[in-house]
Amino acid sequence: MARRHHSLDLSELADVTDLVGAFQDQNRVKVYFRFNVGKIGVAPEVFLTAECWGVDQETTEVPPLASVSVKCSALNLRAWNAVLTHVLYALDFQLALNEFGSVETKRA
Repeated sequence: MARRHHSLDLSELADVTDLVGAFQDQNRVKVYFRFNVGKIGVAPEVFLTAECWGVDQETTEVPPLASVSVKCSALNLRAWNAVLTHVLYALDFQLALNEFGSVETKRA
């Protein structure tokens, strides 16, 4: 199996580390990823779920601030860092919606 998938590039891993680290720092959150392989039809599919909590929150105490679940093949992306970038944009959008929803509108 390792011979078939020999394309792991450590620079891509460094890019992912930087990307997720910067996202966590910027939004003051912790991001957790879960990968799952499931069958839909004949072929197995890879699913990615990402959830984020505030840096001071325990994951068992409250629901996540944002959560995204995707079927990786449906994204039509060729690299893991592209999949993670897509997922982080979706998490960022949810965080922004939550933030704007919690701000009171001022009346003149």
